Amino acid sequence: MKTSSKIWMCLAGVALVALGVVCLLNPGDTIITLAWAIGLILLFTGCFNCAEWFIIGRHLPQRHLIMFTAIIEIILGIVLVINPVGLALALPFLFAGYVLFEGLSLSLESFDFKHVGFKYWYCLLILGLGGIALGIYGLFYNPTASATILSTLVSVGIIVDGVGYWIKLAGINQFEKHLKKLKDRIEYVDAEVVE
Repeated sequence: MKTSSKIWMCLAGVALVALGVVCLLNPGDTIITLAWAIGLILLFTGCFNCAEWFIIGRHLPQRHLIMFTAIIEIILGIVLVINPVGLALALPFLFAGYVLFEGLSLSLESFDFKHVGFKYWYCLLILGLGGIALGIYGLFYNPTASATILSTLVSVGIIVDGVGYWIKLAGINQFEKHLKKLKDRIEYVDAEVVE
C-alpha cells in the first residue's frame, strides 16, 4: 500500500474519532446539524449539476436525466436547509445502520487479518462486534423518543470505527512486512540457485 494511502487511512481514523467526540459532546445538536449539513450538500451539489448541464449538457446523451437529478437535489436541499427535522428523525436509523454495516464489515475483515498472521486480529473482531451491537441497539431502540441516546450511540460507533482504521493500518503494515520477508527469501534462494 502506498505511503500516501496509509497517511489518508490514518487521517480518516483521526477524523472519525474527532467527529465521534464532537458528536458525543453535543448529542442534541448533532442530529439536526447533520440533517442541515446534508441539505446544504444536496443544495450545492444540485446547483453544481445544474451549472454543469448548462455548460456541457448538450453534449451528453443523458442530459435530461442530469437536469432532473439536479432539480430534485436542489428541491431536497432547500427543504432540508429550511426544515431539517424530517431528516433528523430518520438520521438515527441511517447512522445506526451505518454503524451496523461497518461493524459487520470490520468483523469479517478481522478473519482475513487472522489468516495473514496479524496477532491483534481479535481487536478488530471485538470492535466489529461492538459496532454490530451498537448498530442493532440504535436501529431497534425508540429513536423518536430518544434521539439524544441514539446520537450518543452513533458517536461511540464512529469512534470505534476510527480506532478500527488505526488497527487495520497496523495489520496492513504487518502484512506488508510479511510479504517483504517472503520476497527477500525468494530473492535469496534465486541468488543461491544462480551461483
